[in-house]
Amino acid sequence: MNPASLIPLAEPVPIHWAWFDVLLIVTLTAHLIFMNALVGSAVIGLTRTLRGRGTVIREVGKKLPPLLALTINMGVAPLLFLQVNYGHFDYVSSVLMGGWWLAVIAALMFSYYGFYIYKFRYDRMGDSMRTALFATSILGLLYVGWMFSNNMTIMLRPEIWSRYFTAGGAFLNWSDPVIYPRFLHFMVGAVAVGGLFVALLGGFRANQDMIDTGMIWFTRGTLVNLAVGIWFLISLPQDILLAFMGRNIPATATLVASLVAAAFMLAAGFRKEPKKAAIWAVITVFIMVCTRHWLRTLFLAPWYSMESTPITGRYGSFFLFLGFLVVGLAAVAYMISLYFKSRQGRA
Repeated sequence: MNPASLIPLAEPVPIHWAWFDVLLIVTLTAHLIFMNALVGSAVIGLTRTLRGRGTVIREVGKKLPPLLALTINMGVAPLLFLQVNYGHFDYVSSVLMGGWWLAVIAALMFSYYGFYIYKFRYDRMGDSMRTALFATSILGLLYVGWMFSNNMTIMLRPEIWSRYFTAGGAFLNWSDPVIYPRFLHFMVGAVAVGGLFVALLGGFRANQDMIDTGMIWFTRGTLVNLAVGIWFLISLPQDILLAFMGRNIPATATLVASLVAAAFMLAAGFRKEPKKAAIWAVITVFIMVCTRHWLRTLFLAPWYSMESTPITGRYGSFFLFLGFLVVGLAAVAYMISLYFKSRQGRA
């Protein structure tokens, strides 16, 4: 079977496709920052508790429900922009995963309510019950991350789509050598950024122990993630690996820029400067998302090029989107200002 025959035709887009790629990169950066803070800080809190040091998990546990809500909301936009430009790949991979993909919703709801119960019924539960609830909620998040890794790799490999017919239905991408370092690269990176979140929270609480703990996790996690990143890079198909090694200048430039930003981020981490490290972390995540964009482009190059996407030139919907975006950001800024005013009043 010719894999190209399984790829649906690309739908026309109203404006130039580059707008959607830029919006995808920006919104995905925001989503990943919240996701990293959520997963990483939860893992750190659980690990500290298992070692008999439960202070961090109590402080972190208070922040996890709103963090998860923000992570989910921030994830909607990049998923929609992905479907605008690459929906004829992403929709297919979602269907091929079937129930595995649909179960993501149940896993998110389980983790969401688990963290809420942990926060509001902390004093009513015993230590073992609290730890078990926290651990299973983290497992739900890890399931979601693993399913996203499967979806995002299956969409890049139309040559494996025909497995659906031989596997008897839904399947996961277990045989892909790229998926394991890819998943670990996200999760280890989450632990590193989670450590930075713990350190920033410690600074806000004037808790030096949390600052020290967070920065240790941040620096060590980043160093480990550099090694995982090398594994990720060498696991790529040879033509894509060579593209990042100089054959494709933009792809190589983003990879080099991400390494330079990571070096500055690590330097701030070793100096135990959480705020400077946070700035560099945002820059590093943004550049890494750009690198990930080039990876997707290179994987899809044999099958599809965005330059071939038909453009209708109808900018009305885009201007409507910009209008709602401005109004929405203003409303959010107003709500945040009210929140801080209420905190000052209670103080």
